[in-house]
Amino acid sequence: MPSWRLLGLRLAALACACGPVACASSAAVRAVERGDRVALAEAIAARERKGDLSNRDAARLAKTVAEHELRESTGAEAVDRVRDSSPCARELDGALADRMALRDAAGAHAALARIEGGGLAAGRVGALSSGDDPEWRAVLARGFVRAGDQEARRQALLDPDPLVRREAARAAQAARDGADVDALAEAARLDPEPIVRTESVRALASLGDGRAPSVVERLRDLWGSADDGLREDIARAWSRSPLWEGGGRGALLLLVASNHGPAAIEGAVAVLRARGADAEVADASLAQVERAIEAGARGTRIQALAQAPLDRSELLDAVRHASASDDREIRVAALGRLAGAGEPGAVGALEGLAAVGSPVAPRARRALAMAGDRRVQSWIEEDLEAAQPDRRLAAAMELAALGVAARGAPLLADADARVRTRAACTLIMAVRGK
Repeated sequence: MPSWRLLGLRLAALACACGPVACASSAAVRAVERGDRVALAEAIAARERKGDLSNRDAARLAKTVAEHELRESTGAEAVDRVRDSSPCARELDGALADRMALRDAAGAHAALARIEGGGLAAGRVGALSSGDDPEWRAVLARGFVRAGDQEARRQALLDPDPLVRREAARAAQAARDGADVDALAEAARLDPEPIVRTESVRALASLGDGRAPSVVERLRDLWGSADDGLREDIARAWSRSPLWEGGGRGALLLLVASNHGPAAIEGAVAVLRARGADAEVADASLAQVERAIEAGARGTRIQALAQAPLDRSELLDAVRHASASDDREIRVAALGRLAGAGEPGAVGALEGLAAVGSPVAPRARRALAMAGDRRVQSWIEEDLEAAQPDRRLAAAMELAALGVAARGAPLLADADARVRTRAACTLIMAVRGK
């Protein structure tokens, strides 16, 4: 028998000698490495029956699964797997670096994920870019973060490919160069892609004190042609320093006093959460959110219920009133906020709405999970076998919210690669910082 094989068998025997937990764990890892989902599911089920699969153990296995998906996928599927793993890019930096080294489209997305995850400095990506592929041009654009790169950022904001333009706007946000105002304002106004317009507004909001009044006016000019999503971004921008001090306060006062809808709520909530807002603008903002909870359209009411600062007694009373609404969607949204705040009776009311057969059961279960109610766990675990992939993924996130992320481990052997990878990220992030 070859010596390397003999060594492998000895190591395996040693692992099993250390106890059933180590053996079960190595069996699961070997199944992942073979791509054997049936064996992986069996290994996970065995651990669950023994009750010894901790959140940290599940996270370690999830990392192995995610790394396998990144390593084995090809073509367009590889791009999808990189995107699916981006939320936990910090923990997967090594695998993303290996993927990046292949210099294909997925490698470019891996480079961008590493920048966002902190594993790769944006200013060091210039040497990585080669060829004329739009994905790698986007990597190059994301690296234009120095003041001397202003002209390169401006050109990248005009690139034919929207991915390049988006990354150029992100680079401008990192660079915080006042010379970018004109180019970013034009991109926010004219770019055909919503994500580029959004990133351009966010970049404008990051610019320094010296350009704040000019930026506020540019955003005011943009308001009239902006859609609801971009208006929300503009409202948030006005609430932040230095734009608040440079004219954002007056723009928000006018907005919350004379408008309604998602942007007005976003602006009002931003004001109420800000420090140092004066009584005039704070009172107008309070009235805006209160009106939205009590009398807005359903979507507007749900937005206001989700964001209302409950340290304001008027808003707490409005949420309590909404919790008795005939509209069950509104009732769940209100009860979810109250349950999270420890309001007596809210959890019990939600449990009634979370029962099997309730048309709002998924929303009610999510609200209970966010409130930490373990009694809903068995219902959530049933959704791990739901036909809809998004329901299965939602169950994993809800179990993580309950502090029992490991119970979502069966999804690591799911038939859908997207579910496997995203569930793996959920398990990995559940132990982040712990």
